[in-house]
Order: sequence, then C-alpha cells, then structure tokens
Amino acid sequence: MQDMSTAPTASRPTTDRRQRILDAAGPVFGEHGYERASVDAIAKAAQVSKPTIYSHFGGKDQLFRVWVGEVARQTTEDAVRAVHGIEVTPKKWRASLVSATTDLVISWHTECAASLARISNAEVGRDPEIFTVLRESAHEPVIEALAGRLAMLGNAGFLEVPDPVLAAKQLIALARTELDDISEFGTKPAPVTVVRRVVKVGVETFLRAYAA
Repeated sequence: MQDMSTAPTASRPTTDRRQRILDAAGPVFGEHGYERASVDAIAKAAQVSKPTIYSHFGGKDQLFRVWVGEVARQTTEDAVRAVHGIEVTPKKWRASLVSATTDLVISWHTECAASLARISNAEVGRDPEIFTVLRESAHEPVIEALAGRLAMLGNAGFLEVPDPVLAAKQLIALARTELDDISEFGTKPAPVTVVRRVVKVGVETFLRAYAA
C-alpha cells in the first residue's frame, strides 16, 4: 500500500510547475493574445523548459483552454458566492436578491473578466472548444446556483417559479440589459454605479413577472 504521508510531497513539484506555467501564461496571453503568444515566452516567464510545457499541456492550444477555464472558474467563485447571499426570509429576500444579483453582475464586469472576454471572444471562432470551456467553467455553475436559490424562494412562497433554470437565465438577462452595450460585450469593465442602476431595474422587472 502506498504511504499516504509521502504522496502529497511527491506530487507537489509537478503540481507547482503546472500552476507556475498557468500563472505565467496569463500575462503573456493578456499582452499578446493567443496568436502572438509564444510557448518560448511562456516557458521563460515560468522558468521552465519548453518541453516541460508540452509534457503538461500537449501544446499551446490546450494550455490556452486550461488557462481560460481556470480564470473563468476564479471569476465564477465570486459569482457563486454572491448568489449564496440570497436570503430566504420574509424581511430580507427582496433586498438580498437585488444585492446578490448586483454582486454577481459586478463580478462579470471587472478588469479581469473583461480581459478574459476580449481574449476568449477573439478565439472562439478558431477553437469552438473555448465556448464549451467557458460554458462549463463559468455559465453553468452560476445558473445552477441561482436556480437553486430561486427554487428556495419559490418553495417559501415568495416567488412563483415553475422552471427555476429558465427563471435564473431570465433574471441574469434582465439584470445585464444595457451592459453589453456599455461594456462592449463584456470586453471593457462597466462602472459599478451603472451596474447597480441597471441591475436594480432588471430585478424589479423580474419580480413583476415572478412575484407570488
């Protein structure tokens, strides 16, 4: 049987190198975009050899996909955390729904999120797998979390939610109305004051349709 006390130590150098490569890839992709970013530049920034990158990721295509997925997941952690702030109590559910939806949308309009949108949008046509990565890493976890919270509000009698997933998608769509234009489809950060105004109107519209 493997000695479990030594297993983490044995695997840590490999894990550290992999993460170091991903950390180094971000600024290179951010500055140069996918096409002009070179594996040599990423290897130099990560202080590893070029073959090391290929052994971990197989090539620049897969490295880019993994990097997109990791950044998307980091952004999504903030979004899901915001969704979990929705309270299911008579006095707080409305205010918390507005507050949580605002925080959710703000997390999608930061400089980091805008940079990811610029780079990934430019590459989806070249590599449709990027869309799949973004859907699985960012979109679906948020929809799932928000649908769960809306279902809880429905079960508590505050909302009428026959289809929580559809309701979650509609809430997000209403909360982001105008922001695609303001942020140029998410490629520029949106001012927080503007986000708050747009989200408040969107949630109010949502509640007119779904309030019990």
